[in-house]
Amino acid sequence: MAGDSSGFSQEHIEHYREHGYVIVENFLSADELSRSHDEIEMFIPGWLDYARDPAGPKPAGWDQAKDRRRVRFPFSGSQLNANTLHPELRRFAAIMAGGNPIVCEQSDLSIKCKGHRNDQEQHMHVDYNNHTLAYPPDLPTFWQTAYLLYYTDVSEAQAPTAVCSRRHYTERILWPTSYSPKARPELYANEVKTIVPAGSLLAYSMRTFHRGTAFTAEGARVAQFITYSPAGYPWLGIVGWPEQAVRPEFTTWLESASLEDRALFGFPPPGHPYWTQETLDGVSARYPNMDMTPYKT
Repeated sequence: MAGDSSGFSQEHIEHYREHGYVIVENFLSADELSRSHDEIEMFIPGWLDYARDPAGPKPAGWDQAKDRRRVRFPFSGSQLNANTLHPELRRFAAIMAGGNPIVCEQSDLSIKCKGHRNDQEQHMHVDYNNHTLAYPPDLPTFWQTAYLLYYTDVSEAQAPTAVCSRRHYTERILWPTSYSPKARPELYANEVKTIVPAGSLLAYSMRTFHRGTAFTAEGARVAQFITYSPAGYPWLGIVGWPEQAVRPEFTTWLESASLEDRALFGFPPPGHPYWTQETLDGVSARYPNMDMTPYKT
C-alpha cells in the first residue's frame, strides 16, 4: 500500500487487522533515510554501494559473516536508534496491543546478498517459535507486532519478503509453524512479495505466514528488524536486553535516554517498588552519568 512519511493511516490499520500484515511505502522521510544510510555505511561499509550497483565488487567479508543480524541496538549513532523508537512504530504496536503498555523486544540490522549463506528460499512460516515460550493467542493483550524496515530498494530479483494474508489460513491453531510448498501450496499461491523502494516498511505479527526469498540476480538487501511486545509478560521476546547492557554503546544510550524510552526496554520506571536507597545507589554507581532525580520520588 502506498504511503508517505506521515506513518500509519486508518487504512493501514484496517488492512493489518484483516490480513495480518501491511506494507507502507516510503515510511521514512528522505532525511531519515539519508541519515540512516550514513550510519549504515559506518557499521557495514560497502553494502549499500553494492545494493545500488551490483556490477561492482561485493562488500569485504560478505561471505564470512555467519550471523545476518550482526549489528544490534543501541547503534553508535542516533538515526537507527530513532528509527527503533519511531513514534509511529510505537503507536501502531500499542493499538494492536489494545492500548496496553509495550516494550521493544528486538532491533537489529539484517544483511544478505546473492550467494550469502542466508540467500535461500525459506518455507512459509510464522515467527513465534523464537519470540515466545508459549503460543500467540489471537488477543490484543498478548499481541506482538514485528516490523521489517528496508534501507535498500527491493525488486522482484532482490530477495523480497513474501507474506500471505490470514484469509488463506483459517485453522484455529497455527501448528506446525512451517510448511513446504508441497504441504501447503495455497500459502505460496497467495503470497504477496514486498517489492518496495528504500525507506519502506512491512508490519506483520507472530501469527502471519511469511518467508524470505532468494536472490535471482546479483544484489544485496539491508533491512532492520524491529519488534514490540506488550509489557509485563516475561515469556515474550526474542532478545534479552540485560545481555546487551554489557556493551559500552548500551551504557551510553541508557544514560542519555528519556524515562519513557528506557521503560520501553524494561527499565523500572519512577515510582516502581524496585526503587530503594540501595537500588538508587547501585544504579547510580553502574551508570554514573544517569540523572537519578526522577527515580527518587
